[in-house]
Amino acid sequence: MQDTPKLTKYWDEKSGRMSLILKNGERPLRGIVVEDQYPAAISGILCFAKSGGVAPVATASGGKILWKVANLAPGELKELVYTSLIRDALEGYAPKKPTPADAALLSSTASLPPKLTGDVETPAKAEERPALKPPEEPAKKAAPARHAVVVAVGAGKGGTGKTTFSINLGVALAELGNDTILMDADASMSNLSTYLGMDPNGMKATLHEVLAGEAEPEKATYRIFNDHLRVVPSGLSIEGFLKMDRSLLRDVIEYFSQEADYIVIDTPAGYNRELALSLAASDHLILVLNPDEGSMTDGLKVQEMARILDVNVMGIVLNRYDMKNPYFSRSQVEAHFGTPVIAMLPDEPEVRRKDKVPSVLAAPSGLMAAEIYHVAQKISGQKPPACSPSFVSRLMLALFNTASL
Repeated sequence: MQDTPKLTKYWDEKSGRMSLILKNGERPLRGIVVEDQYPAAISGILCFAKSGGVAPVATASGGKILWKVANLAPGELKELVYTSLIRDALEGYAPKKPTPADAALLSSTASLPPKLTGDVETPAKAEERPALKPPEEPAKKAAPARHAVVVAVGAGKGGTGKTTFSINLGVALAELGNDTILMDADASMSNLSTYLGMDPNGMKATLHEVLAGEAEPEKATYRIFNDHLRVVPSGLSIEGFLKMDRSLLRDVIEYFSQEADYIVIDTPAGYNRELALSLAASDHLILVLNPDEGSMTDGLKVQEMARILDVNVMGIVLNRYDMKNPYFSRSQVEAHFGTPVIAMLPDEPEVRRKDKVPSVLAAPSGLMAAEIYHVAQKISGQKPPACSPSFVSRLMLALFNTASL
């Protein structure tokens, strides 16, 4: 029986990367630190986790790399990878491989064995410690982990109002008292934080850093408008986008799902790999369309991708719908997609993102808010609240408006 984790190391000549394979033993580990060395003359070390779980946090400086790996299950594998890239490579102007000189330096350290340091505590060892409470007092059982319902909001083309709807849906679910996470998975063209008026310079971390293994997921969450709502924005820098490992998105969503009731994902527009990764981690898809030919043609492709990935297509939201002179009727849209229209949002420019405040808060008694709450009710089974926002939302809204002056 292998009780302790095992570390192996190899140099990938073709890709110019060093890989550390960490295999856990037969007992779960709460936390462990993997340490490795690299030539200090190299700058621009890039670390990431290639597979399994939420990305470990890595730091590299002065010739030493430290990986903090949490919550290893029995027999679980982690592949920790690092390489050296010059800034031009990160910005897309050079091949994403180390220079021949850096590659030679890195490969020279392949024979130096990595080591395990830090806390290697197992739950079994923790139980051997003296109890903090009197023996006669029974220990409280931990609350069972939740598993969030994950709703992807998609569109076949940009400009349909997908992000605006995602924000309003997240706020509506939070107003109903649900712990909700609103995530910007449009990592290449992210704008959710901009729509919310968040200062990118004031964000300590974003989804980019989480997917690059440079930040823990909690560091990239921000409460806004409601104490039940947390936002996970994507970054705005090209460098951050190029460093992230998109394949870890599902693991990050799974991590957040343990502590939330609902996750609303603002997915990338179009028909691409990033959308597929978002859908693969989702339970439901809501399509946001404009009632025009281009939006409907491209939206049909997104719906087909969802069905291929066995994701439930909950319904269609028709945005900017002209109630008096529609280009397509509701019944025509439903017949074309074979999917019900669950909301019809009128064009109300006076309340759309008014002062960067979502419509469900800026105009809670309006038709748009009513339609959005109808979707939230369909997801959660909960009836909409009274027209006015909750007390906490009003308080946070007042602080938000004050800070915007």
